[in-house]
Amino acid sequence: MKTQLIVLITVLIASMCLAGCVEPTTQPPPTQPQATQAPPTQSLATQVPPTKPPVSQKTPQDKLNAEIVQKMVDKLNAGDVEGSLAYFADDATIYLYGFPPTGFELYTGKDQIRAFWQDMVNNHFQWEVKVTSTWGDLVNLQAKTWHDFTRQLGIAPLEYNDIYQVIGGKITSYGSWLTEDSLARFRPAFAAAMPPEPTSTPVSGPGVSEMTVTIAGGLCTTDNPVALKAGEVTVNVNVEDQDRPNYAVGLFNLDPAKDLLDLTVALYGAPPYWSNFLLEVYPGPGQSESYTFTLEKGPVYMICLSKPPDLIIGNAGPIPVVP
Repeated sequence: MKTQLIVLITVLIASMCLAGCVEPTTQPPPTQPQATQAPPTQSLATQVPPTKPPVSQKTPQDKLNAEIVQKMVDKLNAGDVEGSLAYFADDATIYLYGFPPTGFELYTGKDQIRAFWQDMVNNHFQWEVKVTSTWGDLVNLQAKTWHDFTRQLGIAPLEYNDIYQVIGGKITSYGSWLTEDSLARFRPAFAAAMPPEPTSTPVSGPGVSEMTVTIAGGLCTTDNPVALKAGEVTVNVNVEDQDRPNYAVGLFNLDPAKDLLDLTVALYGAPPYWSNFLLEVYPGPGQSESYTFTLEKGPVYMICLSKPPDLIIGNAGPIPVVP
């Protein structure tokens, strides 16, 4: 198990340095949520990352921020871990999306980032990036990466969509989405090299009609009930963080052939046609709210967001549903 975790961490490290921001393809509109609160003015579908800015509003600072990201990448490609880290704020956060088992990883602060960066250098990591757009303190990229593990699997390079936030000359946050095409190549290769752990035993006993979601420390978590009961379900959302102006929580059903990895990767843009909103809510910073919706079938998947920049800050599922 330790060996598996080490290899997985290595892959995640490589993945987090894949970058980019491609304008998302048009998807059929998602089903509207059944929540009892009034619908939001701005749908979650338009908030999941990132909206391409008007080119006419670019400033000299946009160019400088893009250069900072490029210099950070160049230093890492040259094997200079500390030189690359110098472009990050001390409390910088990195969010990685699309890799097993959950499709979501969070790394906070230079010590954690340093460990990832050093591992990549040790595994002959190379990073090719292209800035596609900038807007204020946000830099959007496309990227390809090469890493010893993906070379061994025969799937290098992998491709990513990234968004960086640069404030005061330092990278403060970085979100990296594995592209859907790369996920389609990575998943079978990874499963062949490292078979998944046995699944848990089937759910027995009654489900619950209430769950709690907490947003704190840049991370969204849930009490993760063993199963939800069909019918009216209450979701308690506690937002302890106050450093972002907007937060969002969405609950979904998915088509049977899709899972949490597919959803997390596909949410680089509007929710896909194979997802169905059950609940879509927008609690404010530092607020606690309760919401209800009608649940008919499972499993249920959860995605949480903060903005700006538009980043997934947590996910969960599948949560079974029992009668």
